[in-house]
Amino acid sequence: MCPDCGNKYTLSRKLTYVAPPQGEKEPVAATKGFVKEVVTYMVTDDLVVRPMSAISSIALLNKFNVKDVGALQEKVVTFGMEEALELLKASFDSKTVLTNVFMSHVKVEK
Repeated sequence: MCPDCGNKYTLSRKLTYVAPPQGEKEPVAATKGFVKEVVTYMVTDDLVVRPMSAISSIALLNKFNVKDVGALQEKVVTFGMEEALELLKASFDSKTVLTNVFMSHVKVEK
């Protein structure tokens, strides 16, 4: 909701994707800024981004009271513009954004 007028946010114009210029060099590790060298991050279902480490992984397992680590699955996803727009839309309405976008088409085996 808008803190000024109280209205719910809506998209009022269409956005256009602008591709990066052709011929750009391969990305290199940053030497300035917030991230130095290669860092692995974990993104939780509510889109919180944290550096991934053994300690943070154990803390997350404890937070959700996970007893059987063997039951967990890692899901690596690749997405393009369409999925990015779905993520953006879902982020306004849900706290389980990744589940809603990437797992909504998966059938659960019993």
